[in-house]
Amino acid sequence: MPTPPFTDEECIEAVKLRNQYATTVEAAEASGKGWHWIQRRVKEAERRHLQTKMQKSVEMPTFITEGDEEEPIEEIIDRMSKNFERAKKAQDARKWFPIAIMEQKPIGVLFVGDPHVDDNGCAWPILRRHAEIAKNTEGMFAVNIGDVANDWGGRLIKKYADQDTSVHTARRLVEWFLLKSGIPWIVWLHGNHQHMGGSMPLHEEMNKRYGTQHVPMLDWEARFILQFPDGAEFRINAAHDFAGNSMWNPIHGAVKAAKFGDNIDVAVCGHKHNWAISQWEQAEQGNSPLMIRVRGYKHLDDYARRIGKYEQEEGQSVLVIFDPNSKTSTGRMTAFVDIEKGADYLTWLRR
Repeated sequence: MPTPPFTDEECIEAVKLRNQYATTVEAAEASGKGWHWIQRRVKEAERRHLQTKMQKSVEMPTFITEGDEEEPIEEIIDRMSKNFERAKKAQDARKWFPIAIMEQKPIGVLFVGDPHVDDNGCAWPILRRHAEIAKNTEGMFAVNIGDVANDWGGRLIKKYADQDTSVHTARRLVEWFLLKSGIPWIVWLHGNHQHMGGSMPLHEEMNKRYGTQHVPMLDWEARFILQFPDGAEFRINAAHDFAGNSMWNPIHGAVKAAKFGDNIDVAVCGHKHNWAISQWEQAEQGNSPLMIRVRGYKHLDDYARRIGKYEQEEGQSVLVIFDPNSKTSTGRMTAFVDIEKGADYLTWLRR
């Protein structure tokens, strides 16, 4: 009598038993079936290609196909569009932003040159005196032109070995300068040293502790308008530096900014550790802009000495008096390199 053929179910059962154990003998002992019973049905299952049926008897995981794990391209475009609109709105809000002056009296704005507060060559006696004047003079405000600290980074990080001030102490000095010195800041710029050391987010965090008044902090450049109650305005373009150089004119970049800018009253920058002031009437624009470069407080500069530079003694900051009541374009703004004398003039003028 011929042996009846194996059913598919028997073959699948044998395969499952064989897969559960290390050997066919162990599977036979555990199931009570002969090892030959299991072995013959396993071979028959392979011959009949019963894997498909076996898979149907279990629930297999479903994997994301290749490429489907990526964000859909339409969602990427939507997200990038929203990011652009948000960034554009933020940038536009910083173009000629207004600073409202709440009284019709003249004010002074101290444009503070690169402080480098942690440098061994920082002229702290001068810086402290200027800070005290700004703090104690009614109607005076201040704009930081950038490079408040050395913030060495990259290959120049080794320069920390040449200064006595640690990174920790440098940050404490910056915090004092921003929050505790009493200087009435209205704008704070980040210079190339803040880019080098990546300290801009740290300054922003410090700024959050300023209290009810938060200083506008901007990367490299600020364009803002001082607005007085009677409608008088002064348009100020302050930058860490402007494009353009000339060995004959230390404020070449500021001149370009005033010449090709948007009706600028004051174009002021720093960065190069020298100072200059110039003013003339631009008949084609109908204004007489002040063009200023501030020297900053870094003295005893070995690098400058080695390349043959002479070190200036004045112009660390420049004080500009804005008189909204003046009837002439030149009388509207007066620049002082002597900060103490400028503060006295402001006090007299406000009376």
